[in-house]
Amino acid sequence: MKAIYKSLSIKQRATRPPFQWGSIRSAMSSASTMATPPPRSYNTLTMDVRSYSESKKLHNGRCIRSDALVAGGHSWRISYYPKGFHGSEDDAMSIFLRMDDAGTVAGDVRVEFKFTLHDLGGGPPRFVSHTFTEDFGRRKPGLGLSPFVSHEEFEKSEILKHDSFTIQCDFAVVPPPSSHAATAPLPSAPPEPIAAPSAPPEPPAVMVPPPGTGLHADLRHLLETKEGADVDFEVCGKLFAVHKLVLAARSPVFKADFFGPAKEESTGYIRICDMNPEAFKALLHYMYTDTLPETMPFSSREEVALLAEGLLLAADRYDLKNLKLLIEDKMCKNIDVSTVLPMLALAEQHQCGKLKKLCLEFIASDQNTRATMALDDVERLARSHPSIVKEVITKILDMREREAAENVDWVSFSMSYIIIERNDNTISDPSRRSTNPCPSSKQSNASPF
Repeated sequence: MKAIYKSLSIKQRATRPPFQWGSIRSAMSSASTMATPPPRSYNTLTMDVRSYSESKKLHNGRCIRSDALVAGGHSWRISYYPKGFHGSEDDAMSIFLRMDDAGTVAGDVRVEFKFTLHDLGGGPPRFVSHTFTEDFGRRKPGLGLSPFVSHEEFEKSEILKHDSFTIQCDFAVVPPPSSHAATAPLPSAPPEPIAAPSAPPEPPAVMVPPPGTGLHADLRHLLETKEGADVDFEVCGKLFAVHKLVLAARSPVFKADFFGPAKEESTGYIRICDMNPEAFKALLHYMYTDTLPETMPFSSREEVALLAEGLLLAADRYDLKNLKLLIEDKMCKNIDVSTVLPMLALAEQHQCGKLKKLCLEFIASDQNTRATMALDDVERLARSHPSIVKEVITKILDMREREAAENVDWVSFSMSYIIIERNDNTISDPSRRSTNPCPSSKQSNASPF
């Protein structure tokens, strides 16, 4: 699914005015009217669909998810169903807001949210939903509109340019209303079957200190020109001329080797026989610039085996903690069926906790288990790290038990309706369904934002 969409960066808005409550509260009696709440910090979650025609090849009930955003202490995503959520809706798209950790919360989390569609250039929205206020939790992990807009109407709109468009969800986590104030029940949706094999849920970002600009560019130039270099490293026959002071400033191990009490008499030449030259080159790039080379995405099994393993070894050997975080962060974003088992072995060997957690979750998911277990890497992993195989099996069993225990529920709303997003089918009541859950552009010009 990576070819179909790319999730944009997710940003928080701190100074937006509140949503208009009139669209949701219009059906309430005057006795239950609520005062307009004070301005809140809203979050904007966006997802670029870069090949609408390809996304429509998914079957009804299958979805694509955005990257995650942590807001209000919880992780949130957009779920986009190109051919609808219900079996009778394959001529329309459905959109949901989903709380990743809904199964772990003790109570409900109240959220105000709305959906919009617009072109990739960020132009004015063409399709805007009502603003909803609803409780997310164990029985309602995802809430959304199904159908949101028909394919026919959407494809006639001006926002579908170059087969691409953007889905946007603006939401705010809010405290529950006072007990005497009436609330309108809201829309809802079930944990869904995702197209296989899918990418794992985006992990919470590994905290890596941001690199600088000018200084690091100058140091990179110094590394490339070798001007003033005073030590040569030979790595498996390849020579690298570098600067002792730079290496000593970056690594306490190099500092001790070059300038410590136990330094060797001659340190102008050092031979390393147990590291890949490309990994050592990337190590030097990091030590001079505080970044990894852009040409090193760790997106293939070979890159993981040769480069990531060598860099993790160097990070441990030379006490470069931030380098280890950078490598872990990059690998977390490139887990797939071909790389997950080598990455899991590295995570176990070098104590990369976040990477290990994501690898286990990826393998245990329905759409990835069979493909992963068919790889030859499973046997190698069992021989080198037998304990981790037990953890994989335990994770698979735990996930299957949780999926079997999930129930189906749905909530209707007098103006628009939302369904609860779960893995199994949801029974809908056509008599309660709004014929226009997504107002036209003319009705939506007076945006609450």
